[in-house]
Parts: sequence; C-alpha cells; structure tokens
Amino acid sequence: MDTNKAVQSLALDIVSRIAMGMGKPFEKHVRLFVAPIATVLADQKVPIRTAALQTLTAIATASGLESMAVGITTGLETQNPLQRGTLMNWIVDWFKENEPSNSLDIASWVPLTLSNLDDRSGDVRKAAQALLPALVKCTGFDHVVQQTNLLKPASRASAILLIQTIRPVDSASPVPLVPPVCKPTTKPSVSAAKKPTTPPPETTSVSASSVAGPKLVSKIGGVRRKLPTIGTSRPESRNDIIPESKPTVGLRRPGIVSEALQAPCLSSSLPFVSMSSNAKQLRCTKDATRWVNEGGPLRKDLLDLLQVQMEPHASKDLVTRLFSHDHNAINDFIAGQSMIIDFYSNACGVEETEAVGLANFDLPLKYVSVRVHESQSNLVSKCLDVVDAILDFLRNVNYQMSDGEALCFIPTLVHKVSIRPIFSDLRLF
Repeated sequence: MDTNKAVQSLALDIVSRIAMGMGKPFEKHVRLFVAPIATVLADQKVPIRTAALQTLTAIATASGLESMAVGITTGLETQNPLQRGTLMNWIVDWFKENEPSNSLDIASWVPLTLSNLDDRSGDVRKAAQALLPALVKCTGFDHVVQQTNLLKPASRASAILLIQTIRPVDSASPVPLVPPVCKPTTKPSVSAAKKPTTPPPETTSVSASSVAGPKLVSKIGGVRRKLPTIGTSRPESRNDIIPESKPTVGLRRPGIVSEALQAPCLSSSLPFVSMSSNAKQLRCTKDATRWVNEGGPLRKDLLDLLQVQMEPHASKDLVTRLFSHDHNAINDFIAGQSMIIDFYSNACGVEETEAVGLANFDLPLKYVSVRVHESQSNLVSKCLDVVDAILDFLRNVNYQMSDGEALCFIPTLVHKVSIRPIFSDLRLF
C-alpha cells in the first residue's frame, strides 16, 4: 500500500466499490488484496484503519470469507500487535452477523490465535479469547486442543483453561494440561501388582536384586532378613515387578524410562524432531513468495518469523546456533548449518530419518534465503553447501518439489549468484 494516506484511502474505496459491483466473481482476485489491506490495520490513525476494515467487509460480503482465509492468515502472522488485534476483532464481528459455511477452512488461524492468548498487549489477548469460540465451532474442539501442543508448557496450561470454558457439551473427554510425550506402550496394571497373596519365589527376588544394583541389594536384603519369610505378605514395590511378557526391558527405577520404552521418540541428537508433512505444506501455502529476497539489508522480520516457525520442529541447540546473538554469531551460524549438512548427508537409508528430512527441508532453505545475502564469504559458501546437501537428499529419495517449496529458495539464489549448474542434472521441479 502507498505511504500517502490520501492515496491509501482512495485505493481502499476503489477496491470496495469493485468488490461490491462484481459480487461473487471478485473472489478470483481476493488473494491479491487481502494481505496488503491487512497491513493497513497497523496504521495508528483510526480513519485509515476504519477504511481498511470497511474494505475487508465489502470483500467478505461480495465473495465470502472462504477466499480470504489465506490472506487473513498472512495478516495474523505479523509482529505488529495493533494489526493482529484489529484483524481478530474484525473476524469476531463478522462471525457475530454471519454464520460460517461448511466449506470455510480456517485451521491455519488456530495456532496463530493460540499464540496470541499470552501476548504482551491486552487488546491482542482479549481479541484472541473472543475469537476462540468461532475457531472451536469451525475447526472442532479436538483440533484446537491438539494445536496447543505447539505452545510452551506454561502457555499451553493457560490456553487449555480458556478452551475448557467454551467446550462443547458433546465433548466429554478430559484434556490433559501436559501434552503426551512418549508414553510406555505397556505397563504393569495396579490390579496385577496386588493380586499375588504369597511372597514371590526366591529366584525372582534374587534376579531383581541383581538387576537393581549393589546399593539396592544391601538395603532391601537387610530389611528382608528381619522379616518372616513364610506365611506373610508385604506390599510389593514397583521396582520389584518385572513383567514376564517383556523380560528384556528389565527393571524400571523411579524417574527413569528404559531405552526400549523410548523407542517411539525421535533421537534428541537430530537437528529436526518433527515428522509432520502437513505442517510443511501449511507453511509453504501461507508463505507464497515471501522468501523471494532480491538483496539489500538483512530481513530481520523474516528471521523472526522463521525462528517462530522452526522452534516447534527443530532442536533447541540448532535454533540457538542459527539465530545466535553472540559476538561470534557468524561462527554459530556456520556451526548450525554444518549440523544441517551432516543430517541431510546421512539421512538416506533410514525410513524414520528420511521422513524427518522431508517434513522439514523447507526451513533450512528459507534460512539460506535470508543468510545468503550476508557479506561474509564463508557464510555464503556454507549456505550453498546446505542447498547442495538438501538437493542431493531429495534426489536420492526421489522426491519432486512443489512450486511452494521451490519458491522458498530458488528465486533468491538466482538473484544472488549463478547457480544453474547446481540444478542442471536434478529433476526436482
């Protein structure tokens, strides 16, 4: 939008008139207007924001809210609290007067709204709370609760309490305040542990003692010598129970989960920890051409957005290095990219690791699109090494990129350097 306020007002009025005049056919052009109009909501002047809201209402009235969903998602991703709060309040007011249709897909609004529930701005928090009932109604209670797993533990606990207050009557299952992580596949039931009325055979106690370690033997053994050994029953410790169905699991000590029970979890040493391909598709759909960077100064807004996108799907160590603010930050950037190169260079051949690599390769490519414009030649060279490693990985797993995935990095690198030899023999897009 033009910086001249008079020109902005005229442009908004023209778009409103065109939308109302065309009606439903205007939905073909909605994607070009909604995101830029949403940026006007960050203006400090009330008349300008009011004109933008009236234009959004005219577009929604003419073509429906369905065609505006992607543009609104982009508008909610901004760092400006005034824009986010104003846009969410407009959505709430729209739903008060218009019943959402069955074809309305606003699932991408849920994580953005949840993240605003603990925003520093009180107006943003109130707007997010007011929008929650509509999101629960349109996307489902279970979906909204599932998206809270992307929040930090403290934020998730407060979000769950708010969601519970608008819980539908037909949803009766309790919602845990702590997200489920790597639960054991089997565990001894309490009834089974209390069932025996006679002491266990001596061979069982000996094997349990030997597994528990020298200290446990001395303590438990000393107590047992003072107790009668015939015709008595004692409360059995959970440490003494060894399920016969899984003898290799061994003894579980309090607070320690055995390696066998942790098998469903991804290794904490991997730089990426998520296997959700749907999350990647959603990111690429929302981003569109945002990562096309023709040069100029470092895009701090893109770095901040990328850090928010990467934190739920990458290890803490990797995020710390890639977005370091240390006085030796360049070394951290290079070290983080080296972790990515090592991961993708060795990801082929293991099904689980390949799934992780495919679900997250857009994130390092976006990072390259930002960092490749740095002035340090060693950092730029490392960026190209990251691209090379990822493309080799995609070729080896026979993966074909979508247009949204390719837009994450190809236009930017074309503007920066001549990279055609890198892609000449790869049929990825």
